[in-house]
Amino acid sequence: MQFRHPELLYALILLVIPFIVHLFKLRKFQKEAFTNVKLLKKVVQENRKSNQLKKWLILIARTLALAFLILAFAQPFIPSGKTAKQSTSTLLYLDNSFSMQLPGDHGPMLQHNIQQLLENSQQNDHFGLFTNNKDFGIISPSEDQSELQDIDYSSNSMNFNLINLKARQFFNEHPADVQRLVLISDFQQNFGNLNKLENVAYHFVKNEAQNISNISVDSAYVIDKNLNQFSIKANFSTTEKLDRDIPISLKNGEQILAKKSINFKENKQQEVEFRLQAEEIENGIISIEDNALVYDNELFFTYAETPKINVLSVSGSDADFLHRIFTKDQFSYTNFNENEVDFSAFSNADLIILNEVEQINNALQNQVLEKAKEGTPVCIIPASNLQLQNYNSLLSNLGLPIIKNKQNKELLITEISFEHPLFENAFEKEISNFQYPEVQSFYNFNKDASAALAYQNNNAFLMNSGNSYLFSAPISQENSNFQNSPLIVPVFYNLGISALKTPSLYFEVGQENTFDLNITGNGDHVVEIQQNSTDSFIPLQQNTSDKITVTTTELPENAGNYMITYQENRILPISYNYPRNESDLNYLDINEFENIEKQTDLNTFFESAKAAQQIDVLWKWFIIFALIFLIIEMLLLKFFK
Repeated sequence: MQFRHPELLYALILLVIPFIVHLFKLRKFQKEAFTNVKLLKKVVQENRKSNQLKKWLILIARTLALAFLILAFAQPFIPSGKTAKQSTSTLLYLDNSFSMQLPGDHGPMLQHNIQQLLENSQQNDHFGLFTNNKDFGIISPSEDQSELQDIDYSSNSMNFNLINLKARQFFNEHPADVQRLVLISDFQQNFGNLNKLENVAYHFVKNEAQNISNISVDSAYVIDKNLNQFSIKANFSTTEKLDRDIPISLKNGEQILAKKSINFKENKQQEVEFRLQAEEIENGIISIEDNALVYDNELFFTYAETPKINVLSVSGSDADFLHRIFTKDQFSYTNFNENEVDFSAFSNADLIILNEVEQINNALQNQVLEKAKEGTPVCIIPASNLQLQNYNSLLSNLGLPIIKNKQNKELLITEISFEHPLFENAFEKEISNFQYPEVQSFYNFNKDASAALAYQNNNAFLMNSGNSYLFSAPISQENSNFQNSPLIVPVFYNLGISALKTPSLYFEVGQENTFDLNITGNGDHVVEIQQNSTDSFIPLQQNTSDKITVTTTELPENAGNYMITYQENRILPISYNYPRNESDLNYLDINEFENIEKQTDLNTFFESAKAAQQIDVLWKWFIIFALIFLIIEMLLLKFFK
């Protein structure tokens, strides 16, 4: 037995006072003269043994009543749980990712977890809570019911590392003898590996779906377009093979543009091609009928004629290869001889190429640097005979290495940096055996730079610093066969495409997405992105002389079709979709984790937590005993003769 207020037990010492008074009878005797035997009989009667017994019984009853009363105020109890006397700090992670939409034994798993939180919490229950997209801090479910009921699904997801970071911060702010971290999730494979925190007890509450069969619309992209038509190819996947036709549709708002069906009898991945008229699709939706996960049944997209990219080149040698790459369907290509440059054309240029210009005069250099400051990409192909001083001045201002000397030596171009943005999606797989292009002479530089292509000696053939690109050798037919290499198309085509970042069919929610708008900005007005007339947000944007670069990150939060507006004018439709990683319904086996408590549901966890903290309170019994002895005392005084 233990006491909440053991200091009150010192009052028991005072109980010796009645015994002292009783034993020593601290009172003075008075002499009394008497002449009657009657008084003597009275004295004899008072000293009878029965009277002494009565006094002792009354003393004992009164003392025990006071003793039990003192013990009751000290609040005695018996701890029935291991941590009953220890301070505890509990943190709950509630997974609200899209995979928690699947129904368990009691309906959608997330909603069932929220209901259990509300049902099992008492008035004085407080614990920490966070989800994939919100940190609630310390809450009391009985007081914060509305906040818990408002928890919705999130496109974000967490792994064990992120959860541990949250937990470490929480327990540093709320230390306790017992620290409990409760993870409530379906534990998909993307949780990764668990590295447990020290002195933290882990509790896993695993939610299991009744049926993990799911069909999702994974992606879509344009594969072919001309003046009259274009094709969209959509990718679909399922968690298990299905021998039945599943209807799919492509709509523009409420207008159905195409309907087809798909069958997963032979393969879990399928592709479907839609051939459409070449006209703007502002509210495109590709949808499939599926009763499992809801979020991946629709893919939002927009299709609009993209503006042509303005490519300007100044050439000192043949530029016919650039004409063949920058075709009229996507680019507006202009070439000037180095002696006949119209500098007014620079204002609209999205990409500038200096193609083997021998002399870069001050006027040309100033125009190039001015556009480079605005973010316009610049590509420099050196000439075989160049003025070193003018070249190095420009290269230095662009942050590129400067030329040291020229070396007449044959070298093969053998190294490709497949991770470089210029080669993104250019190759289906990394290649190591192809017909290597070569150069007859090249330039040496004072320092290294990021290389997209390199020679066999690992020196850079094509390097870049930010948006500025530099070849280390002339690529004219007299010095190199690079123009005949299959590498030349992805290099210049991707360089041209990246010059103007036009919106794709769709972007992903929660990712950093950047695109350009071919409009002249005004300092008093900003670009807005609207989903309807009332909901809008202002993205991060940067104005230059001929375009506005827009970047979206955390907003928008929801998938859907949006409209870009400027000065209340509709500029361009744009779409966002949730990432599809939650559609991969493969789960961890939590039985493989050691030294964790596994719970079937939140009810089980709350019951075990309460049992560990449970104490048997005894003060009521001591009050009852005190009353019993007071009653005994009253009965002794009244009936004991």
